[in-house]
Amino acid sequence: MMPGEKTSTREESRHVNSVQNMLDILDCFDFRHTELSLTSLSERTGIAKSRLTKLCNTLLHSRYLSRNGDSLKFRLGPQMMVLGRLAEKTSGLEQISRPAVRKLAEETSETAALFVTQGTRRLCLVREDGDFPIRYVNAEGDILDLYRGAAAMVLLAYMDEEKRDQILKTLERDPDTLLSPSWMELHEQELATIRRRGYAVGLGTVLPDVASIAAPIFDYSGVCRAAIAVVGPLARFSPERREVLSCQVLQTANGMSRVLGFEPEPPTEDAEAAD
Repeated sequence: MMPGEKTSTREESRHVNSVQNMLDILDCFDFRHTELSLTSLSERTGIAKSRLTKLCNTLLHSRYLSRNGDSLKFRLGPQMMVLGRLAEKTSGLEQISRPAVRKLAEETSETAALFVTQGTRRLCLVREDGDFPIRYVNAEGDILDLYRGAAAMVLLAYMDEEKRDQILKTLERDPDTLLSPSWMELHEQELATIRRRGYAVGLGTVLPDVASIAAPIFDYSGVCRAAIAVVGPLARFSPERREVLSCQVLQTANGMSRVLGFEPEPPTEDAEAAD
């Protein structure tokens, strides 16, 4: 190899390392750490302060970082907001969820579907068939109830409390539903169970012979954006198989949440003690 080629290879490697270092710096910020000092960044990345200062200055100059005038701590800059808005615009929920929904249908052989809230009802946004010949018949674009079914219960369970109360009060007055006080009390208990367990099971709650298992999908701000579910004939949802299916649904939901930037809160000492 010629001397010039060696220099070129070293130079290329140095530039790659610099880019990776700057990405590592940006990855240090999250909703719990919106501002970080140079010392904190050095501890989190393992980069020496002298080199870190040069990298941060580059990010400041290109507006990927900004600095608090009072504390001099670093925070994400306006260019990150531009990129975030662009990513949100070009990566709609339907587009990014379809491969995951299709994979879940393939793994379980059941119909897999993604539901979102639409007013006082829910919309089937994405649906993929499994291999079983007897399948769930609802199609993409169908509008369904928001007070029964595993996906509906998940959307209600993780909804903002004020919004949920408004929806349920509307459904109480709706002549097509007329939810009774006993129904409301029973379902408040069910919603609490769903939040504690992390998923919902519906056995014949929409149609007598149909079962479903659903889990929530969260975005970067911790808001539940959708519910993903597997749906099929009740006869195929034995207790043993429900345990397997719930794990598959949860795994898919957690993966999609990570794609949307969700970072679950670390367990508190109280929660660990309770376990």
